[in-house]
Amino acid sequence: MNDFLKLPPITVPARDYSRLMRTARELAEQCHPLAAPLLQELHRATVCTADELPADVVTLDTFVTYRMGGQDTPDKRMLIHPDDHMWPPAELSVLSPVGLSLLGLRAGHRIPVIGSALASDACVEVEAVGPRVTGAFVPFGTAPPDGTGTRWT
Repeated sequence: MNDFLKLPPITVPARDYSRLMRTARELAEQCHPLAAPLLQELHRATVCTADELPADVVTLDTFVTYRMGGQDTPDKRMLIHPDDHMWPPAELSVLSPVGLSLLGLRAGHRIPVIGSALASDACVEVEAVGPRVTGAFVPFGTAPPDGTGTRWT
């Protein structure tokens, strides 16, 4: 059976889908090793509106509690777009193998780690999803509201 068919379904809100497709295309132009896996995941995703999104789906700007196969202790991080880098100890980039693997999964789903140099049987499992962060963070390098054009860092 094709490994593609064994993967759990993923759901991505339209806002994340559009942003990640732009990122994937930019990465493909740079021959980034995760460009193709990101495009593949986005092509197999079910895209929904924010109102249709189930509460237990891992999206950008959402905390996810996950466990790597074989580890006793789960980890909890916020899945982020790399441009939104704000709080490194609590973040997991969607452009990391584990972050890409978690994108769009629901609590209880397990998936092989995508695009990784880890053992071919390395898996990650979603234990819990939430909370979602909405409007609390300003992406790094965003101009301040005073219009001065000076970047915040």
